[in-house]
Amino acid sequence: MPSSRIEAQEPCWDFSTKDLVIDVIAPPERGRKIDGIRFHRVRTPRLEETGTVDGIPCTSPSRTFVDLAGTVSDRTLRGCFERAAQRKLLEIPAIEASMDPGRRGMPSLRALIDEWRQAALVAKKGKLKSPLEAKVLPLLMRRDLPTPVPNAPVQIANGRIEVDFLWPEAKFVVEADSRDFHAIHVAFERDRWRDRELLRAGYTSLRVTHREAEQEPEAIAGAVATTLASRLPATPCPSSRGAG
Repeated sequence: MPSSRIEAQEPCWDFSTKDLVIDVIAPPERGRKIDGIRFHRVRTPRLEETGTVDGIPCTSPSRTFVDLAGTVSDRTLRGCFERAAQRKLLEIPAIEASMDPGRRGMPSLRALIDEWRQAALVAKKGKLKSPLEAKVLPLLMRRDLPTPVPNAPVQIANGRIEVDFLWPEAKFVVEADSRDFHAIHVAFERDRWRDRELLRAGYTSLRVTHREAEQEPEAIAGAVATTLASRLPATPCPSSRGAG
């Protein structure tokens, strides 16, 4: 049974991709090796861990995460989570149900699950338009921060614009500054215009690059926490009435 791999760079169902490698869960019988196919001896998938893609039987995305853990790097596994979240395929309870205690890679998978537990719910309800947005989302939910609204409309002087992440009460915006979409001159000028219009409308914004998301996650979480603390109403202290 082929594994429905969620690759960090290419979707698993793009069978036209050059040099595609197919991972197969082999039955107990031995057979000859086939170029381009990797065989795996693992637990036979349960019915709820299977499905079909273009008529081809495949493991579910959740079971595939379990099979990938321990066979790919943590960075690749993280990229698969991000792609799945972007496609609304990241189901944390289903992944946990497919986990096998003692199997290689389970500690790394568990750490990633804990990081994505709340973020996966946000991704499921909202929409993530780019892989970088999926990378940034878990960082914005560290330290028990208030939940942002992904790809939300904001009213500006001459209409509305859509921002990547919004905290409406704080009037705070985080933009995922992807090199793919923001590096060209026109996009650069548009981003400066957006920042100016948000400022005019009373919003403050923070841009996060791919490098920052990968190499400085705690710094990003800290900056977001500090900004939210300064822009959200202070939590009132318990009343002291009746004392004394």
